[in-house]
Amino acid sequence: MDGDFSEKNPDSSEAKVIAGFLASALDIEDTMSLNVYGDFLDRQSWPANLEEEAFQTIRNFLTTLIQDTEAHKKTFLELKNKLNDHASR
Repeated sequence: MDGDFSEKNPDSSEAKVIAGFLASALDIEDTMSLNVYGDFLDRQSWPANLEEEAFQTIRNFLTTLIQDTEAHKKTFLELKNKLNDHASR
């Protein structure tokens, strides 16, 4: 797929599959962002004897993952909007 929906029928089964994929991808990104990674940002989720420096390193990695996930979500939303714009033509 070339990303240009202009020659495709927006009501086609292909367009519906793409819309379903994008909806699923957005759900996954939402779940991953805070429900999975976010839970581990809390110090209480970790063993009490974990050194603070190790926790801060983990927290930094998790923050990067959350930011990456938010960027993915933005990309999927842009694709969804492009598909919707084409469907409304």
